[in-house]
Amino acid sequence: MTTLERLGADDLRHVVDTFRDALQAHKEGINRLNVYPVPDGDTGSNMALTLASVASELDGVDAELAAVCKAIGHGALMGARGNSGVILSQILRGLTQTLASSADGTVDAPLLAQGLEVAAKGAYEAVGNPVEGTILTVVRVASEGAATAASSGGSLVEVLDAARTSGYEALANTPEQLEVLKQAGVVDAGGTGLMLLIDAFLAVVDGRAVPEASVTEAVADAGHVEELQLLAHGDDGHEHGLADLRYEVMYILEAPDEAIPAFKDVWAGIGDSIVVVGGDGLFNCHIHTDDIGPAIEAAIEIGKPSKIRVTDLLEEVEEERLKVLLDAGVE
Repeated sequence: MTTLERLGADDLRHVVDTFRDALQAHKEGINRLNVYPVPDGDTGSNMALTLASVASELDGVDAELAAVCKAIGHGALMGARGNSGVILSQILRGLTQTLASSADGTVDAPLLAQGLEVAAKGAYEAVGNPVEGTILTVVRVASEGAATAASSGGSLVEVLDAARTSGYEALANTPEQLEVLKQAGVVDAGGTGLMLLIDAFLAVVDGRAVPEASVTEAVADAGHVEELQLLAHGDDGHEHGLADLRYEVMYILEAPDEAIPAFKDVWAGIGDSIVVVGGDGLFNCHIHTDDIGPAIEAAIEIGKPSKIRVTDLLEEVEEERLKVLLDAGVE
């Protein structure tokens, strides 16, 4: 295969399909890495569902780059699932909105590096309380590696290689930034899923094989299971457990852009793990809270919520704990 110097619309479609397939293959391993913000074992599944929505959105879309980028952004916004999926959707939106600005309908090395930089910045802005040692750190460091390579005249594959090297180094370092990862003996789940996007780009640009799913398998022994149980319920000496806020509330919100800052302020008073992504009157909103009613009423005050989903996080944590125990052979 000839190494590509520029990406066209069909190439970008291929990246999406490759990323979707990689997440599907890796999802169980990524689920086992999932201990933050709640150890409910669904990060891989949520990221895979988000990409499945993106791929479906591309069916029948015009072959032009701008149309493909718009479909990716819209599919990610409407299909994002869970905390990790919503952050991933913002990364994809920031990336593709930048790529769509191409004057000639193709993506070169500088534009891709710029897209990754915009994606990282947008992801941080979407999260109510950004935490290092997560997918945010991984996308930021990967984008910095890409920017350095692009500024020195690197080719498309060199920019991607730099992003991959920097991103995987950041991923390996996540346990040093987030104590819960160190205690559980894992790297960040969302960051692991994100790096498959860079691997998908390299598969299309340079013909490389996407890493096999075994690289994301977490160790799930009795000690780690005990850690997950303690961390989930706040019995580890810390004041609060990761699942103290019982419910995950998500919905699509139609509302004026100018109303969103005040909406976020209201949400900040009733929960955490807040992520609000979107724009132009359409947003995907995610929060962990004990107050389901107020979380939904905040949307009704400024617009129209739809596709409302409420998940009991404590039930999911317990289900994941039992699954890990069984898989680890613990009676």
